Amino acid sequence: MLKLDPGVDSLALLELVETLQRRLAIVVPDEVTIRIRTVADLQNVVARMVAAALSSAPTPRT
Repeated sequence: MLKLDPGVDSLALLELVETLQRRLAIVVPDEVTIRIRTVADLQNVVARMVAAALSSAPTPRT
């Protein structure tokens, strides 16, 4: 059972992940999403994905 919050089911989690992907320009693979069980898990996944996206972003030329 998902332990995110009372009333938050797997569909709500998927919708939340989709929204975060759009807003933060990240991609959370399905195999990672299915392992999210807590709010801390979600926070850690998003932090890793944002860091990865930032490190792979092209650097502006000066």
